[in-house]
Amino acid sequence: MKKLLWIVNPHAGRGAIAGKVVDCVSTFQKAGYDVTLYATQGTKDATRVARERAAEFDRIVCAGGDGTLNEVVTGLMEAQTRPPLGYIPAGTTNDFALSLGIPKSPVEAAAVAASDNLQALDIGMFNERYFNYIAAFGVFTEVSYATPQQTKNVFGRAAYIIEGVKSLTNIREHHMRVNSAEMTVEDDFIFGMVSNTVSVGGFKTISTDDVALDDGLYEVLLVYPVENPMELQWLANDLLTGNVDSNRFVYFRTSQITFDAEDDVLWTLDGEFGGAVKHADITNFSRAITFVAGDTKNLEKAEEA
Repeated sequence: MKKLLWIVNPHAGRGAIAGKVVDCVSTFQKAGYDVTLYATQGTKDATRVARERAAEFDRIVCAGGDGTLNEVVTGLMEAQTRPPLGYIPAGTTNDFALSLGIPKSPVEAAAVAASDNLQALDIGMFNERYFNYIAAFGVFTEVSYATPQQTKNVFGRAAYIIEGVKSLTNIREHHMRVNSAEMTVEDDFIFGMVSNTVSVGGFKTISTDDVALDDGLYEVLLVYPVENPMELQWLANDLLTGNVDSNRFVYFRTSQITFDAEDDVLWTLDGEFGGAVKHADITNFSRAITFVAGDTKNLEKAEEA
């Protein structure tokens, strides 16, 4: 019988996964798996378990938020063997699950995780740390890790919006030199992200048509400072309408990029605190981990190219 390791963060989101454990295990068993359940015991525990036990199993499935998924991905990148990885989203926003077309229902997501719809996807490295889908700095990036977990549990996505509005009152500019094979620019920016996702914070990214999760390329967005509320509104309109020709930001695609700042810049990786650094080197490891996907509409363009 095939063996499956199910890594569960029991504290993710509202803890709703706890009431679905039996149904999920039953779903795995009906798909022919002998299931080992592991509940994480703290920060980076999922990384340790995935790294140390990957070779024992035919499949690994993790249940939790984007942070839990990041920990498991890190463990697999550090392991010698990388079995396919399934994901049951149990966090507050679950951006990566949206990109993969994974259902919100734990039992339905478990059925996807036990299926054979396998896709090798890109994984990023930020200096010495791995990330799944986004590395970002500037306004709004502090929102995910600054919002208390209890507030996330109570208010859900609205908690991010509340904290985001607060951050607009204290916009900080970062003078940076950004360099890639496609573009070099040195200027002041209030926000930047290097992403591989159709959703950030539960909201669609600027140009979802450009996004393929397995093409070895990131979407880069760098936002220039705004001088007044009217300019902020114009910026928001350009972003929401996907106006990639706007002069209020820079948008392009690349597989490798560096950022050099005059002062330490706070970064977030997959919604978690990524550190304060002056230099960031971001590299795309194309098709590094095989995921179990649902709707593959964000993967087909790369295969057709």
